[in-house]
Amino acid sequence: MSKPNSVVELYYESSSQTASRAANVELEGLDRVARMLDDLIRIPILNLRVGLDPILGLVPWLGDTASALFSLYLIGAAIHYRLPKVVILRMAMNVALDYLIGIIPFVGDATDFFIKSNRWNMNLLRRYAQERRPPSFTDYLFVVFVIGALVALIAGGFTLIFYSIKSVGGLW
Repeated sequence: MSKPNSVVELYYESSSQTASRAANVELEGLDRVARMLDDLIRIPILNLRVGLDPILGLVPWLGDTASALFSLYLIGAAIHYRLPKVVILRMAMNVALDYLIGIIPFVGDATDFFIKSNRWNMNLLRRYAQERRPPSFTDYLFVVFVIGALVALIAGGFTLIFYSIKSVGGLW
């Protein structure tokens, strides 16, 4: 009788290890995205790392908007891992801070070397991803609100860009 129990236990242990490995593979993929956006290239003399975020930020306004849209992918992963609402809000605030400072010409380009919102969000994701819990209705409602606010913020920035370009074009 103990033999089938050990096989069953072995099966469940094996499947939980497989699930754990799959979660680690997913987190490694997300880590690659964060690394690509924030830490892709090392500047040797300054010993700083930069990614695509500051490079995209060199294109006024549009680059920061594109970078913020890429950052939403990590927030989507946080929803998938069922992180607490407060952590998702903190991740959204990191993206919003990076975006709002990033759209300011020259200042945003300089701060992209120091504000690493994707790295910060990945650290939060790694810290809280192991605490999976079933989402409630209020979790879904909260996430829809946070994502909607971020999309509205990005759309507002895009509208600001459009009207700024239009008004500058009208001066000439």
